[in-house]
Amino acid sequence: MGDINIEEIEDTALLAVHMASLCMNEDKADVTLIVENERIPAHRLILSARSEYFQALLYGGLEETKQDEVTIKVPLQPFKILLRYMYSGSLSLKDMKDEDILDTLGLAIQYGFISVEKAIVKYLSLKLTVSNVCAVIDAARLFDLADLVATGEKFADRHASDVLQDETFQNITFESLDHLLDRDSFDAPEIEIFHAVRKWCEAKPEDAEQRKKIYDKVRFPLLSHSELDTIVRPTGVLDADRLLDIVMEKEKSYGLYIRGTVPGQNVVKENIKWVLLYDDLILCAYITMEKAHIVNCVQVTYKMNFSSLVDYYLDVSDDEKCWERVGEFHHMEESEVVYFRTRPVRYIRISTGYNDEEIESVKAMLFVKDVISDCVDVE
Repeated sequence: MGDINIEEIEDTALLAVHMASLCMNEDKADVTLIVENERIPAHRLILSARSEYFQALLYGGLEETKQDEVTIKVPLQPFKILLRYMYSGSLSLKDMKDEDILDTLGLAIQYGFISVEKAIVKYLSLKLTVSNVCAVIDAARLFDLADLVATGEKFADRHASDVLQDETFQNITFESLDHLLDRDSFDAPEIEIFHAVRKWCEAKPEDAEQRKKIYDKVRFPLLSHSELDTIVRPTGVLDADRLLDIVMEKEKSYGLYIRGTVPGQNVVKENIKWVLLYDDLILCAYITMEKAHIVNCVQVTYKMNFSSLVDYYLDVSDDEKCWERVGEFHHMEESEVVYFRTRPVRYIRISTGYNDEEIESVKAMLFVKDVISDCVDVE
């Protein structure tokens, strides 16, 4: 046998077992809590010792102090979970549903269980998914948990397209959606944002003011002419004058409409595809990005020594239908940059009559004065 400390008797584990056995047990219960019409036996002394909320409710001179039955208007299942914690000091989150965890968080805040609140916030921060992030953001905003709101929004930024397409997105509150769409870092194609916003608005036909405010958060100038004409216009969401204004705005700077674009950061992740165009006479370095990005400069790096004999022509497009030539490269240096008017670009083609694939890499980015970029050398 090991050494036994004869000076200290430690039976806290046994005490916890005995205390837990009293939870929802009629033995010596002196108050009945009624939650969603279910009668739950409880012990005033234990509840008041564990929570200042119940101390005030059951011993603070309120009407409930004299009542043998006290009605509590809270969700039943989360209340039982927290009640077991009050009696036992333990609570397991791993097998709980997301909605029960969020309700339990609300009750923990209401009843003053700070350790439970912190534990649930940490758990939710680590267990965010596409399917629960909207509910977590809503709850965090409701309970004024700024750090959890920020964590949820950053997760939504990184998984924007998947969040928009998940059915739970339709349940997000107006306040949370309004704030999310304001974020430049919410990086999803604007047409996906439009589709998701439209579904959200159609589910709330009774609130015209909220629908208008949310539609105003869609950055319509980021859509291509084709998307505006074939997708947005038929919905009737925008009148003819507003559509015309948007087309005019597309010709201006996109500085106010940037979404998911970090100045100075290369947005080209895809490999170059070499294709022959115009009856196989013109060789093109062709890049199709996953989504349109707001850019105003393209940098090319060549494989071989530079030569003044080769010219390259740079065309860009946001829909692969309307192309615009924005500059030329002359192979005079190992790497060259073309700057042009800020615009959304998804497709890049660099063409030449020269029949060799001499371009090593292509980078595209948004250049902003005074922003130092590792991608482009600016004198």
